[in-house]
Amino acid sequence: MNENLSIKFDNRPEEIEAAYKAFHTKYTLRRKLLYTVIYLIVVVLAVDLVIRDYTNPAGYIAGGLGLGILVFNWIKPVLIRKKMMQGLAELGTDETYMMTLYDDRIEIETEITSAEKETEIVEINSRGVFPVEEGSPAAKEIAENPELVRDDTQIEKTVYRLAETEVVMSDVKDLLLLFVNRSFIHAVPKRCLGTDEMLAFKAYFEEKGLI
Repeated sequence: MNENLSIKFDNRPEEIEAAYKAFHTKYTLRRKLLYTVIYLIVVVLAVDLVIRDYTNPAGYIAGGLGLGILVFNWIKPVLIRKKMMQGLAELGTDETYMMTLYDDRIEIETEITSAEKETEIVEINSRGVFPVEEGSPAAKEIAENPELVRDDTQIEKTVYRLAETEVVMSDVKDLLLLFVNRSFIHAVPKRCLGTDEMLAFKAYFEEKGLI
C-alpha cells in the first residue's frame, strides 16, 4: 500500500501528562460522573438515616464508605498520573518516534536511547582499550565507515492495521492525539510538524473517518 505521510516527533513530560489527562477525559470521565452520582445518593441516604436515628451504626458505616469511595474516585487518576510521571523520570530514557501513515495501516517506530548511554568511542587492539583520538588512523577509518561504531539504541516497531484496530484522532490544543482501542494513546506535538505536515496528518484521518 502507498505511504501517505511520515513524521518524526518526541514527547516532553508535560505533553505526556496532557495526553493522559485528555485520555481520562475522553474515556473515563463520564463513568466517573455516574459513580459520583451513585455514591452521593448513598451518602445522602446515610445522612438521612443518621438524622432519623443517630444511634444506628449502619448510617455512619454507609456514609463513611460512600464518602471514602467518592473521594478516591476523583483522586485515583491524579495518583496514577503522578506515579506514571515519576516512573518515566526514573526510567532515564529518551524516546523519539517515527509515525508512518499508509492506506491500510499506521506504523510507529520507537527509538529508545538510554540517558546514561556511553558516548565515548574506543579502539580495541592487542594493547588494550583506548579512546579514539581525533585525527588518528582509527578516527579516519570510523569517519569513512560509520557502521563500525556500535549503536545501543533500541528500535521497537508497532503496527496498527485499520481494519482490525479502533483508532481515533483528536486535535487538543498543542497536541494531535491518536487513541487506540480505548486503552492506549500516542501524542504528536504540533511543534514537531510543519504546516503542510499538519494539514496532511489531519486530512488522512478525516478521509478515513477516524475523527
